[in-house]
Amino acid sequence: MSYVGQEEQSATITITGMYSQLAINTALGFGTLIIFGFLRPRNGIVYAPKQKYSPEKKQPPKLKSGLFSWIKPVISVSESQLIEKIGLDALQWFWIHAVFTWIFSALIYWLVYKQYRDYAELKMNYFESDEYQTSLHSRTLLVTNVPHSMQSDQGLLKLMDSFNVKYPISQAHIARKVGKLPELLKKHEVAVRKLESVLVKYLNDPENLPEARPTHHIEGLCGPSIDSIECYTQEIQSLENQIFECRNAISDRKPLNYGFVSFINIPDAHKVAKDLRDKSIIQRTQHVVTPKVMLAPLPKDIIWSNLSISDAIRGPKILIGHALFIVLCFFWLVPITFIITLARIKNIEYLLPFTKGLSKNGVFSGVLEAWMSPIIMAVFFLILPSILRQLAKQQGKITRSSLDRSTLGKLYLFFMINSIIIYTCASTIVGVWTEIRIKIDEGDANLRDIYNVIKKSNFFDEIADSMIKVSTFWINYISLRGVGAIIDLAQVASLMMKFIKRRFVKPTPRNLKEFSRPPDFDYPEYYNLHLFFFTIGILYSVISPLILFFCFAYFALAYLIYRYQLMYVFTTKIETAGSFWRLIFNRIVFSTIFWQITMIGVMNLKDARIQSFAILPLPCLTVLFKVFCHRQFDQKIRYYTPREAYLESCKTNDSRDLDHLREKVSTRFGHPSLTAEIITPMVHSNAKDALSKVYRGRVSETKENRRGTIKSMSMFVDGNNALKIQTVEESELEVDEDAYLDEQNPGYYTNYDEPQLDSLPQNQHPSVSTGYDAYYSPPPPYVKLDHMESQNYRSE
Repeated sequence: MSYVGQEEQSATITITGMYSQLAINTALGFGTLIIFGFLRPRNGIVYAPKQKYSPEKKQPPKLKSGLFSWIKPVISVSESQLIEKIGLDALQWFWIHAVFTWIFSALIYWLVYKQYRDYAELKMNYFESDEYQTSLHSRTLLVTNVPHSMQSDQGLLKLMDSFNVKYPISQAHIARKVGKLPELLKKHEVAVRKLESVLVKYLNDPENLPEARPTHHIEGLCGPSIDSIECYTQEIQSLENQIFECRNAISDRKPLNYGFVSFINIPDAHKVAKDLRDKSIIQRTQHVVTPKVMLAPLPKDIIWSNLSISDAIRGPKILIGHALFIVLCFFWLVPITFIITLARIKNIEYLLPFTKGLSKNGVFSGVLEAWMSPIIMAVFFLILPSILRQLAKQQGKITRSSLDRSTLGKLYLFFMINSIIIYTCASTIVGVWTEIRIKIDEGDANLRDIYNVIKKSNFFDEIADSMIKVSTFWINYISLRGVGAIIDLAQVASLMMKFIKRRFVKPTPRNLKEFSRPPDFDYPEYYNLHLFFFTIGILYSVISPLILFFCFAYFALAYLIYRYQLMYVFTTKIETAGSFWRLIFNRIVFSTIFWQITMIGVMNLKDARIQSFAILPLPCLTVLFKVFCHRQFDQKIRYYTPREAYLESCKTNDSRDLDHLREKVSTRFGHPSLTAEIITPMVHSNAKDALSKVYRGRVSETKENRRGTIKSMSMFVDGNNALKIQTVEESELEVDEDAYLDEQNPGYYTNYDEPQLDSLPQNQHPSVSTGYDAYYSPPPPYVKLDHMESQNYRSE
């Protein structure tokens, strides 16, 4: 078979594969949509959990029960409502390529500028919202690298004085070591969950308890057998005692090198953060180690284990992380090369002789080319975000949102290096190797013949041609991901997992509550996917414009699907007021420059040099566009400067609620292990009468107020100690109170009863809290019998 014939055959196979995949994907997608429309009204926990958890102000519109009734509310919701609800080839032809490169570039500039302008306005509205104006973190600064001599509450004030800060400070708090407290809390949670697992099986039929109590082996399978209920109960009591002692001794612990300073006014905190950031940058360039001052993140956003890492340790961690990332990129060449090989049937036949004859079956070959490599690539990239997230965490990121941004940056760079640059070059190399194999198979091939094949290939011209050839792979990949988006909408995996867990695993009441929680939306993974498809779309927009149709279809579908998901299903783990935008903007700018430079290179390789000179100014214009946007918007979205209209409205509104100024920094920004609620074992309410048999003694009933809700508790007494067991009604299993309260009051670990102050601070003198009284002190988990009885009497 001649070489030309092979090319014609490959083209036929490719077209057949595209048609077959388009037909199959359309059928799969439409069928999944029908199934989703049927299942959605009947499975609210899976398809609309946010209806239950969202506060009334943020609840999405009610949905009817029709197959496609979800589409109209998703499309018709306004932008402002959405922000509120989900939180911000012949030479004559190359002139056409040049013209459309200019047109598409101008379109990108206009759309991105408009989006940046709208985002800046939304960010200002967020700064002026009641939620932000009444939050403690909005007027609090995080100070790291605090010198040893200033590691105290008063020391932080002296540090602010040394920075010549003149604005009124409300409170200052230095962090202290918490020792093994986080580890104790984790062990306690594990012990509670083990006890719940044992109890739910043992109390399956409360009226007829098994004669044999549950047991388990210690020290391996050959170790002695012990009573599981007694073992886990004693472990829980011991851990609670250690937790209380550890919390009670926190004031004696060594201070750490970071703390928090809160101001009375939000603009003052932002002004100080901006000024000290600029000074810190200047001093660091002069090799002077100074404390770093930044706006405090939400407490829930902080990675506390990384917060005390010094720059001397964080610097090498960052370098090691970058080095490991580069190594990972090169190791990924192995699966990428494998995928490239599977992308063309003729490559498989030449590299694996036993597969010869596959190309004779056009339909089978087309389906294999269209489906095999995109599916394998999608599977390989499933594990990649988790690897990169762990890599970013080891680099010492101090917040989860910065961890997500770092993961997104690495994901995008990884896709650019491996999926575009290396994929295109490797495709050319595989093509050349295929030609060499043809020569060898023909017989009488020597080194000169192989050399001539390499010389004749003209590597750079082959790369330019390869870019066009591999566009069919990306069309197939985008099409496949479109089907994946529809499968995301149907929540097939979530639906199956919940069914299996409920039917074949004995879930505890806590498990059932957790099943109802809205899942977290993985912003880095989805943002990266959409950025990558944007890059692929503009990269091939001029040289292979067919891809634009598939990109448009994907983004139109994704817009509808993920809008629904964010409105009804997913929740935002950490609300960062659109902190991803600048990262996304920079990647869009980079993608645009990469595309423009690629077009210049391709035109030069195709001898269209005049046309390449015509688009030569575009990369420079893109850089200037970025600089313009940076100067126009960045300061507005980073730091809050009140607008005149807002200041005037504040002057006329003297009845504003100022209770938020009473919050204690030491409470809100203390390590979560100091204030996190100690979880209580849960059992079904129908089993509470059987608890007296389980614990072979008297069990009393009482009520307890936790986080604003009344809980039913059964308490059994062991000597001077008492263990609380929460009895949960069947109706309470549909909503997880902890997740619900986190949605209502995001960013905090518990609700506290703050001490009332006689008056708000009026001058420079801050309230500095010292000692354990600065922290939330929960009541002891051990209650003497007479005290417990008096409590029960009052509750009756």
